[in-house]
Amino acid sequence: MIKIDRNYIFSLSALLQSVYLVNKIATTDYDALSASENLLKSIYLKNTFETKDIYGDCKNLMDGHNLLKQILKGKNNISIITMQKYALNIILIQKNINKISDLKGLIGKKIDNYQEDSMIATNLNDLVTYSEEIYTEYIGIIRPRVVISGKKEYLEKNSSLIRALLLSGIRATFLWEYHGGSKWQLMFRRKEILSKCDNFFS
Repeated sequence: MIKIDRNYIFSLSALLQSVYLVNKIATTDYDALSASENLLKSIYLKNTFETKDIYGDCKNLMDGHNLLKQILKGKNNISIITMQKYALNIILIQKNINKISDLKGLIGKKIDNYQEDSMIATNLNDLVTYSEEIYTEYIGIIRPRVVISGKKEYLEKNSSLIRALLLSGIRATFLWEYHGGSKWQLMFRRKEILSKCDNFFS
């Protein structure tokens, strides 16, 4: 049986941190650029599977961690249901990426190209643009699509960052899968996952 450990909880929290920020910038006038930096940079860290090396301190994922606990406890307000739907669609997209021949390799090559460009690497706005480009070129064609709900003005203003954050959510899902994660565990091992949540967030 898969062990619910730090890497499992951190990567799942990172997925939910991504959708939390997506929902926030789609529905409010929140400037999430600096709050997104950790998630966006995680896309381009390929030399480790250790979540602490990728995401740093647990405080960087606190909103995702809190959202995870609310979902596991069965909270069902409109906002939580919406974010849960985004996360489940991202999980399905990640599964479908694995099914499409060579797609994962093409995405990996695009990420490698970014890593070789030190000028892009020093500019957060360029990182958003590059990540959006990957999402649009390789992820936008995959079903199910993640359809984001929100206010038109915020959706238009933050469209690039939304796509970049969705890409970071997909990255987190690949990491979660590597550490044994699956959507079935969220149904059948809900209490166990919840009991482990605060072990690694203190």
